[in-house]
Formats: sequence, C-alpha cells, structure tokens
Amino acid sequence: MNFNLRRVLQNFRRQRSTHLFFSSPLSISFRRLCTVANKHVTVDPTEIQKLFRYTTDRWLYNEREQNSCRYVKFDVDSLLDIACKAVGARSCTAVAKLSEGSYNKAFLLTFDNETQVIARIPCPIAGPSYLTTASEVATLEFAREVLQLPVPRILTWSGAEKGSTNCVGVDYIIMEAVPGVPLGMRWNQVAGREQVSPLVDGLLDFESRMESVRFSQYGSLYFKEDVAPQLQTHSLFAGEVDDSMKYFAEKYRIGPLIDHHWWRGVRSRMAFDWGPWPDATSYYLAAAKNEQKLLAQHTPLPHSQTPSFRRTPIHPRETHLRLLDMYIRAIPFVIPQDSELSAPTLWHPDLSLGNILISESHIPSIQGVIDWQHAAVLPYFQQVALPPAITYEGHQFNPHLHPLALASSREPPDTLDSAKKEEFRLHHRLATRHNLYQAEIRLGHKRRHAASSLPHIEQLIMLPAYVVRACSDGILDLRQCLLFLRDNWIKVAPAGVPCPIEFSQDEIVEHERQWRAFQFYQAAIELFNTKLGCEGDGKVSHESYAAVKERLEGLKESWSEEFTGSPFPYQNGEYSYFLS
Repeated sequence: MNFNLRRVLQNFRRQRSTHLFFSSPLSISFRRLCTVANKHVTVDPTEIQKLFRYTTDRWLYNEREQNSCRYVKFDVDSLLDIACKAVGARSCTAVAKLSEGSYNKAFLLTFDNETQVIARIPCPIAGPSYLTTASEVATLEFAREVLQLPVPRILTWSGAEKGSTNCVGVDYIIMEAVPGVPLGMRWNQVAGREQVSPLVDGLLDFESRMESVRFSQYGSLYFKEDVAPQLQTHSLFAGEVDDSMKYFAEKYRIGPLIDHHWWRGVRSRMAFDWGPWPDATSYYLAAAKNEQKLLAQHTPLPHSQTPSFRRTPIHPRETHLRLLDMYIRAIPFVIPQDSELSAPTLWHPDLSLGNILISESHIPSIQGVIDWQHAAVLPYFQQVALPPAITYEGHQFNPHLHPLALASSREPPDTLDSAKKEEFRLHHRLATRHNLYQAEIRLGHKRRHAASSLPHIEQLIMLPAYVVRACSDGILDLRQCLLFLRDNWIKVAPAGVPCPIEFSQDEIVEHERQWRAFQFYQAAIELFNTKLGCEGDGKVSHESYAAVKERLEGLKESWSEEFTGSPFPYQNGEYSYFLS
C-alpha cells in the first residue's frame, strides 16, 4: 500500500508537536503579548484572545471548525501564580506563545529569578479532560525515573493536589524546557558515520529501554490514584517484581487507553470499552465492538444534508457492519501467540524529526524527547515500525536494498547539474540511514526483527486505526487489510483454521475499482499539497495564505471526481482528519 492510513497518520502526527525547547527562533512567536505590571506581566486586553485562539497557521477550508476545536479559555493570572510557586519566583516577567501543535497550546514563561519553564494546555481535540493530562504526566515521570530517558521534568500539573479546585479552569502542565534543537534542523546537514552513528545508536538505545519493561495489561499509564478503584488492585508489571522496582510497581497503574481517535466526537459520551485489556486480542476486538455500538446508535445524515467532514464515498452501514463482523471473527487467529512479540510495551507515539532534540552544534547527540501525549502500552509487535525520523520517504532510492548495492549508487550521474547532484547525495544519505537502522535491528535486535518479519505486520500495526477511523475515512483500508489476511490465511493463522473472511467475486471486483480510485485520490492529495505548499487538512502559514488561496482556485478545475471518487476536497464541509 503506497498511499494508506499509516502514511497519512505519520504526516498528521508531524503537525501535533508543540516544541518544548527554546534555542530555535523558529519555534517561538516573539510577539510580546504582555507588559510588566505589579506581580505579573499584564496581558493587553486587545491581545488576550491570542492566548486562547489558534494563531500559528491558517486553514484553507473548514477554518472556523478547526479553530473552534483548538480554542481554550483559561485564567491567565492563576496559571502564572501556580508557575511562580513551582519555580520559587515572585513574579512572571514575560509570556511568549510557542508555535502551536494540533492538540496543545504552550507558553514560554520567564520569571524574576531568570528561570524559564513551559506551560502546556491541551486543546479540546486532544482527548478526554483530565485523563489525557494525567496519563501524559505519569508517562513522562515513568520514562524519566524508571527508564532513565531524557524527557522534560514535570514541576506541577492540574492534578498535582488531589481534591483542590483547579483555579486555572483547564488542564495544564508546568514543565522544564528542554535544551537543544529539533533533529530536523540538522538532519540534512549531518554527514559521515561519526556524526550519524551517535544518533542511530541513541535512538536504538532509547527504544531498547522502552521495550525492556513488560507490563501486565494494555492501555495507558497513570499514577495509581488516577485510575478507578477496581483497577488499582491490578499489578503494573508482568511476572515477578524485582526489589528495585517495587516502589514503581505501587506508584503506577495501567488505565483507559488515551488514543484521541477512540474518544473523538460522540464516542467520548458513549459507554465504550477503553480498556485496560488483559490480552492483545481483547484490545483489537474492543476497537471493532465500540464501532459496532456507534453504528447501532448513531446513523450519520447523508453528506449532502450536513457537513460531516467524512471522506467519500460513504458506504452503507450494512457493508461496514459486515466488515467489522469478519474482522471480529478473524482477529483471534491472526494475533501472534508468542508472548515475546505480543507483550504489553510502552512506546513513544511519534519519534519524528520535531520531537527528538539534539545538541545544537558539534557531533549531534540526543538531548531530549518531547511530546509524550497519547503514549500507550500496546502489543510489542504494534510498536516496531521504524521511527518517522529515520524513515526515508523519498523516491530516488530503495532503502531496503543490500547495503553494498545501496553504497554502489552513491555518486550522482554526470548529466545532473550541481544543485541536482547535491539533492541526489542528500537522498542517498537519508536512504542509507534508513538502511543502517534496519541493518542494526536485523543484526542486533532479534526480538524486534522477529516482529518486523511477521508476514502481516503492516496489517497488525494499522488495523486498530483502520477500524476506529472507518466511519470517518471510509472502509477501503479496512477491507483491503481483510482481503490481504484472506489471501495469506495459511501464513498468518494456525493450521486447520478455516478463514472467516469471505467476499464474492463481484465484491472483489468492485473493491478493486474503488481501491484504484482511492489510491488516485491519495496521490492527487499529495500532489496538490506539494503544489500548494500546505500540510494536511489544508494548513498553511499566515504569510502564504492569500497566495495559496489564489493558486487553489486555479487548481480546482484539474481535480477529477471521476478518477478520485471524491468531490474537490479543498472546500468547506469536505473531509477533515481532525474534524471527522
């Protein structure tokens, strides 16, 4: 699958981060929103709404709705009071709003004792109130004190004092700012094994530390007091607990899964199963059973009657339910039975170029990893994809070649001009790093290599997302996955088990027609986004908005609804990953 939800998810995840560093002028909007007065800076009344609104970029379509789901009003003075107390300062002397991600707002606070910290506030789109923040804080603390990973230190947060009133009015986290610059700022410039190896080795060590801990359940990580009483009786870790881990085994628990896809829209108000789950099969089945319940209780109006922000074509509910039924009957037989491969494992949700912070100069080394919101404890095999930071997405080289074959194509053709030759060399370096990372896993990480080598690993990784997003994104990815499992049943299921996935020849022919249109749609979206210079859901910078809007009108006539199976997507009411 060249154009599938996995790639879409990776692209959108790159929009998620609010970078918690301050060495880079690109990360901070230095527009002064405040002036010093009395105890704290006083926010100019004409500017205060900029703290609450999404101000980093513009949206080419559905802009009102995109801004609305990111609007957060809070008590500024109370937030500054709490931050002052956390750092032992008398007053906050400056507030700078950082570049916003998709799910959070963040502010760089400077105090009279010259301390600087980050105040982070989740947007409504991030997930269920309190639980989202409680899980993120617990995960950061666990990563720091148990796994010994370089993550921001939490100073205080909205749930730190149980039973007290949250005078800020919203969830918040006050944390240390992490030094360094995002890997993306230096990734294209670093060259040579002496500079690349420390980064590759650092990432592999980072991931090895995460996979070293075996949990007892699947879900998200919390402090013990933040989960329901019935969940507090469950053990945190699988098996015997070493004396050195008993304190942590009592401090933390596994609770409901904080994956915003599972909570979006009306789902958050329904009696869904969000875990935790005792085994991988239960987790996979919960995704489908929740969606069955949604389809039984909520029948969306036709797209023509109300903007649903869903992708077209919209398939009949009966067709969707039949796919979910086949999925439910197949899942128990395709989940790997090897406990080594299915063990509950904590993983970072997005090891992208923006979330890995490295030293600003000299030989690069990892200084910190940020944005742990939505981190989850899931089956190990679902966590083994290469980090997005390492993954080569260009088209000039095949990163899966034998290292010697890839090395032999290092030099660019003489027919290229100097600029093209430099671009060629850059793509070769990026593909080589991808290749190197794979080789390290293959040679030195047998468990991960075994999971990565499963014949249906792509499907195992993506199936829960395909299931929980099918109402919004359409059923084609889910159906394509089921067809793959059917066609490879003897490789992925125990011997002698009959395949429960059945399609007629007419259904297969129709699916293949729709699948070709869907691939054309994905390719067209990628091409249009490149031409327009916009990100997913039509996000563009303020500076380029007017010019991109003008170019968009010129491109509209070249869109083919016949070939893509979709009306022109860059208009109000059409598909949105974030709004659907």
